[in-house]
Amino acid sequence: MQITTNNRTFNIEAFFIDLDGTLFDKWNKKISKKNIEAIQAIQTKIPFIISTGRSYSNKVKKIMNLLNIEYAICQNGSLIVNNQGTIIKNITLNKDQVTKIVDIVTQNKLGFTINSEFLIYSNYWLFAPFRFLWRKKWKPIKKYRFKENIVNKIVIAGLVRAKKVWKLSEKIQKEVFGVSVKSSGKDKIIEITDKSATKGKGAEFIANILNIDIKNTVHIGDSENDTTTLNKVGALIAVKNSSIKLLNVATHIGPNHKRGGVAKILNGEFSEVNH
Repeated sequence: MQITTNNRTFNIEAFFIDLDGTLFDKWNKKISKKNIEAIQAIQTKIPFIISTGRSYSNKVKKIMNLLNIEYAICQNGSLIVNNQGTIIKNITLNKDQVTKIVDIVTQNKLGFTINSEFLIYSNYWLFAPFRFLWRKKWKPIKKYRFKENIVNKIVIAGLVRAKKVWKLSEKIQKEVFGVSVKSSGKDKIIEITDKSATKGKGAEFIANILNIDIKNTVHIGDSENDTTTLNKVGALIAVKNSSIKLLNVATHIGPNHKRGGVAKILNGEFSEVNH
């Protein structure tokens, strides 16, 4: 199976694939039969690796078992596990980083979660009713207690406009040392990890384990956090419903993720773009 990027054609040695907004093509965060069958048909020859902002959970584990996936890059690269559930890489934010981020959240009357857990911290009273929508518990920020070697990722929520999300992301990037700040969820949330933990660095880590050339791999995604694979993998394919920040840099663009979008990409339904 081959792909061409910038006049370079290569045999694909591995696929890195995002979940939300990419592989999940059904309304209830499930994978269609089309996507499952397309991956299973290729998986016998070319490995697939999950690359997600999600934490390692039973859902991720079930997907790995269903699709015979050996590795999962979780929390945007800060937590990498194998199909036995063994953590093979774990990168966390330190106390100084977390404290500064929490201060910024407080100043902006927003909310945050740790490691995608079902608990949101905020002093802003409007977050209380939103906990039902997001299926998360709610606590005031003063209840939060930092624990060393626990915080893989912080997610900031509460902004509804992409421009405000991007502006605050820039502020955090400038004021908090040593972090990676990217938007996700249709540019409605901000995801923060240590700068050494990104999907791109996670892809490099897995490529070394598999003893393959990362330039012969493909990443498929939909959010700004997928842009960290650019100039690392050989091709970065954005589904049509992607964030504008990803669409502006992706090497290729495929169809919308819905109704078997990933299956269509694996069947060659995508086009190279020149920026």
